[in-house]
Amino acid sequence: MIPRFLLVTGTDTGVGKTIATAALAAALNAAGRRVIMCKPIQTGRIRADDPEREQLESDYSDVVTESDAEAVARLTGIHAFTNTTLRLPMAPVPAAKAEWDGFKSVDDKSADAKSADPWPADPESVDDESAGAVRPVPDFSGADRVSNLPSAAEHVDFIRRALARTDADHVLVEGSGGVLVDFGGLTLADIAAGLSEGENSVGAAIVVRSRLGTLNHTALTAEALERRRVSTTGIIIGSWPEKASPVDRDNWAALSAMAPVLGAIPAGVGDRLDRNEFTARAPGWLRLS
Repeated sequence: MIPRFLLVTGTDTGVGKTIATAALAAALNAAGRRVIMCKPIQTGRIRADDPEREQLESDYSDVVTESDAEAVARLTGIHAFTNTTLRLPMAPVPAAKAEWDGFKSVDDKSADAKSADPWPADPESVDDESAGAVRPVPDFSGADRVSNLPSAAEHVDFIRRALARTDADHVLVEGSGGVLVDFGGLTLADIAAGLSEGENSVGAAIVVRSRLGTLNHTALTAEALERRRVSTTGIIIGSWPEKASPVDRDNWAALSAMAPVLGAIPAGVGDRLDRNEFTARAPGWLRLS
């Protein structure tokens, strides 16, 4: 059973969280459930017309012009929202420090960020143009720059307002990297605690690799979640190779001993498939019941 609030975390960065989030959304939609996605903090996203784009792409291999929320919206058509966006593809705290030290925000109206509202005024006016909405970076003009990242309570309020305005059955909350990544004195698990409405209202999907080393990384992630009272709803292999090796297949079996393996996402589908193909195929990749 998929809880109302499902954290989508990973054993590492680059394991396929965003495409797994999109697949979850498509599979839940196919089952008649209404779904939205919220991303507390996005790093490494720049505008296509960023004047420093060439230099940033030269310095960083993983800077993007499409945010994770925008990618999920493109593949599924659901409403997907980002609370805070930072330009550099780093962990949130150093990315925020760099933002304060001279980089411009994705949105030039950074001074108004704390009052910015990425949604239309009411749920009825939420349309396709609101999918993938990006909230600008907070104002880092104060001396205590890291504390200007949103608090756990502010992230929770952001998510709950998205839920209220869209009347969704499920919110997929995609983290940044792993579950213990520092969001500025808090982690994704602290956001989960604020979202909890009682038993089974919050859970986590752990997106993992299939290759050697994944068992230890997955066990550590599951243990970190358990210690913070977040149950593991299931495991998703984020990029299943076309020609799986014996190690891949053996790891799938071993992972299933830790938690239910919900399925595996074929490698490269986020780039190869359009929305119609993706949403048609995604329910076959995951078993959610």
